[in-house]
Amino acid sequence: MSNLRQLLPPLNALRTFEAAARHGSFKMAAEELCVTQAAISRQIQTLEDFYGLKLFLRGNRKVELTRDGHALYLAASSALQHIATASRELLRRNSLDYLALITTTAFAQLWLMPRLKQLRAQHPELQLHLISTEGNPDYQENFSAAVTLGLEEHPHYLAEYLFSEEIFPVCTPAFLEQHPQIKTLEGLMSVTLLNLSASHWKARLWVPVDWAFWFRQFGLDASRCRETMDFSHFSMLLDAVQEEVGVGLAWRHLVQPQLDSGKLVRPTSETFLADDRKHYFVCRRDLAGSPEMRILRDWLVEQTQELREQPL
Repeated sequence: MSNLRQLLPPLNALRTFEAAARHGSFKMAAEELCVTQAAISRQIQTLEDFYGLKLFLRGNRKVELTRDGHALYLAASSALQHIATASRELLRRNSLDYLALITTTAFAQLWLMPRLKQLRAQHPELQLHLISTEGNPDYQENFSAAVTLGLEEHPHYLAEYLFSEEIFPVCTPAFLEQHPQIKTLEGLMSVTLLNLSASHWKARLWVPVDWAFWFRQFGLDASRCRETMDFSHFSMLLDAVQEEVGVGLAWRHLVQPQLDSGKLVRPTSETFLADDRKHYFVCRRDLAGSPEMRILRDWLVEQTQELREQPL
């Protein structure tokens, strides 16, 4: 055991490193962990001092893993995921004071978080434990509730349809003013197009939606695109759009607040209504009748009503 303690790095620094490596950004890691960027930098430096190695190559706007950093990230990510899975089950077994809800990271950050204060005000009795992931939970985990991308039916779970996806291009008003040609589909191909990387797509029930897929819905060949850039997480893609790196392919339920505020605009009117790409609220059948589960289900159905309505 003493040898194990000597080999293990500072675990808080390792957790910080995993978040920074996953996001490719100290800023986004700081937002996830609710600390400052300076705190993230200090924890990374602690880890680099422990190993005597550089784990990141630091640039002006982003950080990249070194070869050593990539090796550590693979190990840390796998280990932390195993711990999280075991922890989730132990918490489920031993606590009846809260309701665990699993969602994708993008849904949690961009859809749920802006509404969390409202939910707490309306239902202070509802104690939520929020768990973010990059894909649907496995039924073998015996989870309590989740918002899933698609539905795999199971006799021990009930599902409620929430909304289908609508996907369209977005950019900043300034970017549109600088590149007026992107008001047409052909014009879009002349600027940098930002993708959610297919290699990181975890919705195993669906094929990835990237620019090539989206353009095909309108009979166009994306091979004529000038340049594309891939991102492993939608929140990173959205940051790049707001930094005016290019035009991003966006999901309505994740960007509607930015559209409403005018921070983002839709350069073209074309949109892909993916009626078959449905999102569901899924919960354990034996918990479906509990007051907490009914509150959560009814609130999610109410909040997603606008998304179930066809856009004008």
